[in-house]
Amino acid sequence: MSGAAFGLFATLYLVSPDLGTSGPFAGLERARRPPRVESLWHGLSQPTERAATASGVVALRRPHDRRVRIAGGRFVMGSTPQEMQEALQLCAREPFGPLCQRTERVWDVAFAVRAEGHAHEVTLSDFELDVTEVTVEKYGRCVAASACSPPSFDPGDPRYDVPSYPVTHVTWDDASSYCVWAGGRLPTEAEWELAARGHANNTFPWGKVYSPRLANHGAYADDPTDGRDGFVGLAPVGSFPDGATPTGLFDMAGNVAEWVADWYDRDEQQFGYRRGAQVNPTGPSFGVLGHVIRGGSYRDGAHWLRAAARRASTFAEREVGFRCAKSL
Repeated sequence: MSGAAFGLFATLYLVSPDLGTSGPFAGLERARRPPRVESLWHGLSQPTERAATASGVVALRRPHDRRVRIAGGRFVMGSTPQEMQEALQLCAREPFGPLCQRTERVWDVAFAVRAEGHAHEVTLSDFELDVTEVTVEKYGRCVAASACSPPSFDPGDPRYDVPSYPVTHVTWDDASSYCVWAGGRLPTEAEWELAARGHANNTFPWGKVYSPRLANHGAYADDPTDGRDGFVGLAPVGSFPDGATPTGLFDMAGNVAEWVADWYDRDEQQFGYRRGAQVNPTGPSFGVLGHVIRGGSYRDGAHWLRAAARRASTFAEREVGFRCAKSL
């Protein structure tokens, strides 16, 4: 007897005891139906997927950001001496170009570029990475669920508080909390760089040649904004599809720079990496300069938009956001 026929037979038997008292259901002539499930809810509030918060009623479901799988393997992380020189040449084209060789302050461009060395081999496991930077709208859901702190910009500020813009004015801790709440984590610096430059070792997410039309960039100048790309300030995430990586990641250069998981540190010679091959590196155990930020922003010149460029911060900034990763 098939499962469906058996179920029908059982139902008919329980409803109509006159079918007989022999067979597998013998002795169940006086069986009673179970009580209605609804009776178990008596006195309880109606079930719901929503809960009241200080800002109103919001859905508690976590946003499922669209991610792409990044194939791991071996790649060369950081910059060679030749690539560092090319970065300084790119910087020299900016209005503040004569300052690119200065080495007086800790954040001078020459020191920051030197921190991209030593170029070294890294082996990574496969992982997933968000297609876009986390938006104001998505981050707001985490704030409404009391899992994240609000960004530090004024509510309603048209420069930053736009649902489709990448969220800014968030600390590293804020970014990390969101990623955990959304079922992921911040990417490591090595994961971020591999995703941005790919196994083809591209200089920029889209290739080896810079184009001011492929990212929301700024300028190394007295006025760091640059409207030649169509946006003086922030842009909605994904506004530059032609500047995406071959794997389909948007805004890995420009729009906002992005927090990654690693602390930032340099040795006495101002190099940022140890020599030698590494497997799934997670960076130094601490760095007085803060955590690493990657990718450059709408206020940064071309040299900061390179896939190997790196700097750090200890606080929330108007040009820093993030995206999340997930281990496989």
